Amino acid sequence: MTNTRSMVTETRKDLVQNIHRAPLYWLCSRILLTAVCAVMLLVLQIHAARASDLVILPVFGNQPDTGVQLGVAGIWEQEPVADSYAANIFLIGTEKRQAQGVLGLRIPGVVEGRRDYFEAEIYGSYFPSEFFGYRSTFLNKGTDYDERTLQLKLGWSYPLDDTWRVGIGGLTAGSRIEFDDPDDPLLDDVAWTEGGRLLGIEGSLTRDTRNNLSWPTMGTWLKSSATLAHDDGGETFGWASQSGAVYYQAPADVILALGGQVQAATDNTPFLYMPILSGGQWMRGLRDGQYRHQTTVATQLEGRFPLTQRWAATTFVHTGQVAERPDQWWDEDWKRGGGFGLRYSVSDERRLNIRVDYGWVDSRGGLVINFGEAF
Repeated sequence: MTNTRSMVTETRKDLVQNIHRAPLYWLCSRILLTAVCAVMLLVLQIHAARASDLVILPVFGNQPDTGVQLGVAGIWEQEPVADSYAANIFLIGTEKRQAQGVLGLRIPGVVEGRRDYFEAEIYGSYFPSEFFGYRSTFLNKGTDYDERTLQLKLGWSYPLDDTWRVGIGGLTAGSRIEFDDPDDPLLDDVAWTEGGRLLGIEGSLTRDTRNNLSWPTMGTWLKSSATLAHDDGGETFGWASQSGAVYYQAPADVILALGGQVQAATDNTPFLYMPILSGGQWMRGLRDGQYRHQTTVATQLEGRFPLTQRWAATTFVHTGQVAERPDQWWDEDWKRGGGFGLRYSVSDERRLNIRVDYGWVDSRGGLVINFGEAF
């Protein structure tokens, strides 16, 4: 909660500093951000006393682009149903002086007899990193940059029936970016090399027939999402994704899961929002941002092997590609790899897993530690 209050204070300071040069809609978005922070804190304080499922754990990891990672993660749910009060927090710092924080809140909706709900998420980061350009070939060294981002998302999710759910929402974000070498050829035709501000609307459609959200043994999950945004430079752009997974229980309680994702974006989308092959999900072990382009595709097959009531093991293989257009996916060799992992459930009543995965892509690997399954 202290970090969130500090975020609110910094937001107010930034609002005062920029009040004479920011467009009117940006002033409104900063005021809205401050108000939402205050409301989220109030709701959490009111309902914390009734918490029935609270998990707070340290976070540890190690990846090539961050070094050692240390932080804390917390999840609270009043009840294990989709429309109950819930909150999550994730704070992490790295050996290379990078930091990220996320605070999320879910509250029941207003439609009587329907499991609709509202969501809010505040994300902040100070994350110096490397930009590797828009390319489908491996680059050992990119161009360094500093990045500071503050983002707010608000959304409403409504069930159409027992399996279909539609979501609508909006986001506002601001980033300050400084490249060490602004003239690097990797930055040719790249949007937001100095940062910017955006306002956007989001929409999603989800079909979910899984028999369990945290450890499914059968069923399917499909999600289509799209975002349309406008920035303070007058540019309008958008990005979209289609994700899916199918689950099957084999003999001896072994679970087979097959999933994948396709993403696309307009060529003027800021590079921070351009599709990437995710090293924490579909291409575990890959350095995030190593492969970034207007279109991406990735697929993954995973076997999950229960060992005890709380422990389980996994093994997986994956492949993916990026390119300017889908018809160019086969112009270069696809990225391939695999990995293995362990799961530990923090609850006896239902599986709420901490996952530890070691994955690799084209002989380069990394460790991933997180809550829940990759898909």
